[in-house]
Amino acid sequence: MRQLPLLLLVLLVISACGSDAPAADSGGGGGAGGTSDAVIAAFKAAGLEAENQRAMTQDDYGKAPFLCSGTQFSLPSLGADKAGHLFICELREQMTALKTYYNVRSQGNPELRSWTFSKDTVLLQLDGSMPRDKAQKYEAALP
Repeated sequence: MRQLPLLLLVLLVISACGSDAPAADSGGGGGAGGTSDAVIAAFKAAGLEAENQRAMTQDDYGKAPFLCSGTQFSLPSLGADKAGHLFICELREQMTALKTYYNVRSQGNPELRSWTFSKDTVLLQLDGSMPRDKAQKYEAALP
């Protein structure tokens, strides 16, 4: 609970500095990974599942801050409703704010637990039911 005011402050600062919507994933930018397609391809090249990928809408973000270009992909081995989310951000601060949101949310409710991994301006959020060793393979595959 102590981290919630900090999260709100970070989000307020980020929202004051950026636009209302994330930029489209146009093939450039995004730090080390470049585009969501490049990151998904890296996962698949490493033998990891990332199926049925699609661009996220603002509604898909739920209560998460709508800061970065998001892609959702299914993780069939975890169950029909289990997914991962990949965010390509323009600014590292945006990625950090989004990562903080997911980390704080995980602490507040064990059912919402997730794995978060980042590299440059790319954030990967995976369902918390995924075993640690498998989640770490996704982290290692981030380009």
